[in-house]
Amino acid sequence: MSDTSQKDSFLTALSYRLFGKAASRFKLLKQVYVQSGISMLYESYMALMLFAAMITFVVAFVIGALLHYFLFSLAVTQFVLAVLVLSAVASIIVIVMFVVYPLYRRKQMGAEIDSNLVYTTGYMEVLAAGGIPIERIFDRVIQVERHAAIRDSAKRLITDVKVFGLDVVSSLNDVIKHSPSEVFSKLLVGIINTLKTSGDLKGLLTFETERLLSMKKEQMKKTLNTLLGLGEVYIAGVVMGPVTFIIMITILSVMGTVAFGISPIMQLNLLVFLGIPMICLVFIIILNSALPQEE
Repeated sequence: MSDTSQKDSFLTALSYRLFGKAASRFKLLKQVYVQSGISMLYESYMALMLFAAMITFVVAFVIGALLHYFLFSLAVTQFVLAVLVLSAVASIIVIVMFVVYPLYRRKQMGAEIDSNLVYTTGYMEVLAAGGIPIERIFDRVIQVERHAAIRDSAKRLITDVKVFGLDVVSSLNDVIKHSPSEVFSKLLVGIINTLKTSGDLKGLLTFETERLLSMKKEQMKKTLNTLLGLGEVYIAGVVMGPVTFIIMITILSVMGTVAFGISPIMQLNLLVFLGIPMICLVFIIILNSALPQEE
């Protein structure tokens, strides 16, 4: 085991020993956490969050006290209040980061599954046509699936069946409980109902593949329309906008006008070396969020 793993295990064990009982009372985030795919136990994660918040509070209190002591001249009440507020804000930021991370991870995994599930169901349809049972289908999915979110769900089902000895329906229900994708959960519910009734997996997977393919076509149309709109925004904001401002600044400099006490040369430098890169960065972020999470 590496030194980093040993340190992580030590911190996890220490935080659980200190805050394990308190962490077990936080149930609001548990369902989201279960669907996020984080391997750490929920109670351990919550305990680590409280431990990190406590350490952050102490460190921020010491640093804030030193800064206020050497740099500011405040009354004792103001001094203590300022340090406490600084420490509390730092601790709250740490807690917010711990809370947001499972939400972000669940969203990313759900988007990855939704974007690529149609390919997986198509592969499962081919296997089901050969009469292969559902557990062997998921076993094959583990071997060929490139996307971690789908592969991990298949691994959970196989682990429940082969290691814990659960039946296929119970294992599928467990996968549904941990799935970050509503689309994938509905597919699994359909598989459960099919196993309990007709057993025609091929017919179900054929229908689901066609449905998901139709949904993907609609998604691609929406994405194309979004990209067309972003293209117009790019031309207006990144191409024409800076050119217009440069012309305006040049004309104002000829007229001897100084805006906000900043010379025209400085304004041009700020626009070219700061403004345009910032606009491009924002546009890249927007473009990345608009594109589907797909390989």
